[in-house]
Amino acid sequence: MILRSVSLRLGLVLLPTLGCSGLTPPDLSPLARAIRVADCNGPAVSLDPSLAASLPARDGNMRPDDQWADLANQVPGGFAGILYVDGKPVLMLTDVSKSEAAKKALAPSFPGFDISRAEVRQARWNFAQLVDWYNYLAVRSAVWRTPGFTSGDKDEATNRISYGVVDAAARDSLLQKLSEMNLPCDLISVRITGSIIPL
Repeated sequence: MILRSVSLRLGLVLLPTLGCSGLTPPDLSPLARAIRVADCNGPAVSLDPSLAASLPARDGNMRPDDQWADLANQVPGGFAGILYVDGKPVLMLTDVSKSEAAKKALAPSFPGFDISRAEVRQARWNFAQLVDWYNYLAVRSAVWRTPGFTSGDKDEATNRISYGVVDAAARDSLLQKLSEMNLPCDLISVRITGSIIPL
């Protein structure tokens, strides 16, 4: 199964805070209680090429993210990721009209994934855009140094950069930092994850 999760890559366990009135399991759906950053309507703007050029080159060490970003730049349709939803393969594209060409071009890269039968879903951001913005924010901003910051991911399920924080205070601090940046509409979601401890 092809899944990408920052918590799995970092070997972390989420420990959500449960209410005292009962041990209700947390809602772990991808956008559970997420807040959209730059909650507006506008185009999916790529990172300025001069800023992208100032970042460390993608070298394939961040797998599969770097590979997926390369595919997004090479194949038709604006590749935005693959995933399973209820056990069924899903292909995310920014231009679904090019789904057949995209499937043909992507098939050799995913031999264990039935891309020919995958449901095609509309994406806002291609994966190269997500990687470029994510890397820019990681290297050129103080986002990751926000007290209470717990996780970051280029999330193909929500087709957004997803940040997690430990509590409402950390969320508000992170949202303040992000609001002071010139970010495109609807690129990032922030949600409270609770505490995280190493395995």
